[in-house]
Amino acid sequence: MSKVSCEIVQDLLPLYYDNVCSDDSKRIVEEHLVECESCKEELYRIKADFILPKEEMERNKNDGNAIKGISSFWNHSKTKSFIKGGIISALLLSFITLGYYGLFHWHITNVPIEVVEIKNVSKLENGSIVYENDITDGYSIYRIKYDMDEKGNFYLTPLRPIIKSKAQPPYSMVKGYDIFNIEGQEMNREGAEIKALYYGTPEDNILIWKKGMDLPKASEEIEDMFHFE
Repeated sequence: MSKVSCEIVQDLLPLYYDNVCSDDSKRIVEEHLVECESCKEELYRIKADFILPKEEMERNKNDGNAIKGISSFWNHSKTKSFIKGGIISALLLSFITLGYYGLFHWHITNVPIEVVEIKNVSKLENGSIVYENDITDGYSIYRIKYDMDEKGNFYLTPLRPIIKSKAQPPYSMVKGYDIFNIEGQEMNREGAEIKALYYGTPEDNILIWKKGMDLPKASEEIEDMFHFE
């Protein structure tokens, strides 16, 4: 099987953390985590900060029950009319679900940098860069896209769905500290050297770090925050 990208695994991590993904997806994530330090850090971040709203958990549960109900109906249906009706209902449900997730859950919209503040950049004892971010417009983000160009510029791009939702405590990735492991990311990219780290896109970004920059040592409190057994 071909190697799964970090972007796919990071999209699966919230489902993996909440134990609502398939067994195959769970196996893919766990095999990837064995070798990928950056995706481990993403899982740590989710464990520390991410709280799935109760309404969404209930929705996921209801969706699962609905799918099981459709499957049961299909297996026990004995007439062609019921089968035809089931097919039409399944198609309608698929279109509605795709539309819903496309608007509310597919993270495809970049967060404008004018609503982002990056501060308190420092370095952990293990060499990882740690920084504090604050998204000031009050809307949630739950995904950071990792990308690197041929010049060694690495971009952390915050993404949202088309329809935004208000941020709720404890704010997940909207407010708080985040880490970036340069050595781990270089290993994931077959040794390609990272020369600069930016928050945003190539066209709209904030510089976090560049090679040769002397970063202060992280405080003891921050070290404890990112110390995982």
